[in-house]
Amino acid sequence: MQRLVPVPPDLQPWLMAAVVVDAPAALAQSHFPAMVSSMLVVRLTGQVVCRGEPVPPSAWMSASTRATVYEHSGPVQAVGLVLQPEAAAALFASARGLVNTLRPLAELVGPEWAEVEHAVRAAADDGARLQVLCQFIRQRVAPPSPCEARRQQALALLHAASDDATGAGQRLGLSQRQFERRFVAHCGMAPKQFQVIARLNSTLGNALAAPGDPVVGLAVDQGYYDQSHMARDVRRLAGQPLQALVQGSRSPVSEHWPLQVGAQAQPGHTGMRSKI
Repeated sequence: MQRLVPVPPDLQPWLMAAVVVDAPAALAQSHFPAMVSSMLVVRLTGQVVCRGEPVPPSAWMSASTRATVYEHSGPVQAVGLVLQPEAAAALFASARGLVNTLRPLAELVGPEWAEVEHAVRAAADDGARLQVLCQFIRQRVAPPSPCEARRQQALALLHAASDDATGAGQRLGLSQRQFERRFVAHCGMAPKQFQVIARLNSTLGNALAAPGDPVVGLAVDQGYYDQSHMARDVRRLAGQPLQALVQGSRSPVSEHWPLQVGAQAQPGHTGMRSKI
């Protein structure tokens, strides 16, 4: 159904993981929760629609502030890269501030993408396809590219937002209002909203990685006030109650496969297979 592949060490500042998806025709949908990360995806077979609009065969899926459903037509095969939250706007200037958005990669990257996409589609297998995508990122960030400087700027914003909210701007020499405006302009969402969605992503990943652990303990570990606070956030941002998501993801063919990928990407998880 899906396979998560660890990325080379030199690309870990930019990428969370690489993903291979092989969805059968029986799987009519994919359900994504709100996410702080984004993805580059090259679809090899099948058709996909999101909110009534066709998804481009090669697309950037931005971070999102809401649960999103993708409708499939026929078997869907794809390869992709999951970007670190700070990576998208650093790699692609026009991605700055965008959320809940799909963009054709040809539009985001420019004319050079045509050669990359051709190489991905011509590659012998999924491992080789992912190598092409990784090499594209490697070339994109190589000096004298400004990408690394932009990534460091984004990291500074994220680190400031993860600290005491009232003092975040002061750490960057900004007023709180200036900091919030800069954060929204860069990430497309307010610092508090980013924190809430990042906590959701961590919560879902940990719940699926250890489904037998007590829910009360999970809520405490993830920094929620209580179990009901966690339940409200999960239902609002992932579309279903936590228990339904955990149970639904246990099937080998599940519309919740993005949650399975998220669980495997949690720090310390050892279930990833085969390196690029």
